[in-house]
Amino acid sequence: MIAGSTINKRQAAVDRWDDIDADGQYLAGIDGVVGRIDGRARALRVKAEKVADTAQAELPFQLPIAVAMDLDGTTLVATRSLSRKGFKRAIEIRRQQIAHDRRALREWQQALNQADRFWTKHPDWSFGQCLDAILGATDTVVVTEKLS
Repeated sequence: MIAGSTINKRQAAVDRWDDIDADGQYLAGIDGVVGRIDGRARALRVKAEKVADTAQAELPFQLPIAVAMDLDGTTLVATRSLSRKGFKRAIEIRRQQIAHDRRALREWQQALNQADRFWTKHPDWSFGQCLDAILGATDTVVVTEKLS
C-alpha cells in the first residue's frame, strides 16, 4: 500500500489474511461479528426511532430503543429494561462519549485551522500535503529560534 492512497479494507484483509496467525484470525472473526451486530443494532434503532416518533409523541423526551452500557458500545441494553442504576449508568456513559466526541471535534477543528494556512494558497492540496507544509514550517521556526 502507498501512504496516502485510498484503501479497500476488505481487499487488504483478503490480501494479507495468510500473514495473520490463528489467534489474529479468530479475533478478526469476532470483530467482524461484532461489527455486523453494531450495524444491525443501528438499523433497528433507526427503525424504532421512526416508530417512536408517533408512539412517543405525548412524552416530553425521545430515547433510543437500546443504549450502550460501556464506552465502546459493545454491551447494548434495551432502554425499557433499565433499572434506575442502569439508567444513571447509561447517562454517565453518554456523558463520557460526548466529552470524547467534543475532544475529538476540537482536534479536527485545530487541524483544519492549521491546514487552512496552506489550503488558502493551495486549495487543491490534500491534507497530507498541508501536514508536510506544517511540519516544514515548524522545522523552519525551530531552526530560526536556534540560530537566534
